[in-house]
Amino acid sequence: MRNYTNQYVTESQSSKKWSWKWELTKFTIQIIFIMFSLSLPFLFLIRGAIYLYHEYNINTWIGLVGGITMSALCIWAYFSIISLMIVNIKKIRFSHLKWSAISVALIVLSYVVFALFSFTGNNAKNEKIRAEYTQLHPYLKISVRTFLFLDKGMLITDLSRTPDDYTSMGLQKKGRSLHYKQNTGYVHAMDLRTKNRPFWMVWMAQLYFKSLGFNAVRHGGTGDHLHVSLSIYERQGSW
Repeated sequence: MRNYTNQYVTESQSSKKWSWKWELTKFTIQIIFIMFSLSLPFLFLIRGAIYLYHEYNINTWIGLVGGITMSALCIWAYFSIISLMIVNIKKIRFSHLKWSAISVALIVLSYVVFALFSFTGNNAKNEKIRAEYTQLHPYLKISVRTFLFLDKGMLITDLSRTPDDYTSMGLQKKGRSLHYKQNTGYVHAMDLRTKNRPFWMVWMAQLYFKSLGFNAVRHGGTGDHLHVSLSIYERQGSW
């Protein structure tokens, strides 16, 4: 009986030994969870707006308001959960929740305004691209400006085109291109430089834009580049 007991104790103690693999796995899961939680409001902002546009053909700015609402609700939910963890639920008043919701909505709206109008042109290839940037779709503008926090070396090499531009570049003239101004009134595509860029930075940019709901395809034509676009409502999946 004593031998069985000692064996059980030994096995129990060995099972509690520190395992670096398990600790590394837990740490990795925690980091992924934190990163996902932090990025979720921005995913709601852009993907929510794109969803409304693709599914219901909603006006660009109305769709953006929808995305702002979803993003603000997500952040407000975080705030409410943290508040409940810190403060007794009986001490939280409706007025506190109301004003916190208004504050969060204003913060999200302020960031959207910042992202839309703070592009300086330093990340545009030339003056032509800087001038054409105003024609870029707002959802792409917000996403590009946010990505600059991660990659300050990103360079936009092409935006707006006309059918004659393809001829001048030695390419077949296209009847349809998201580089043309669409019926939304905006250009739905841009090209990002990949030349002399680290592979992992290009891969990160591609993953970033795809996760937000854009098309992100690396191809040639006018030289190796990353083509990022927003499909139009009439031809979803086009790039």
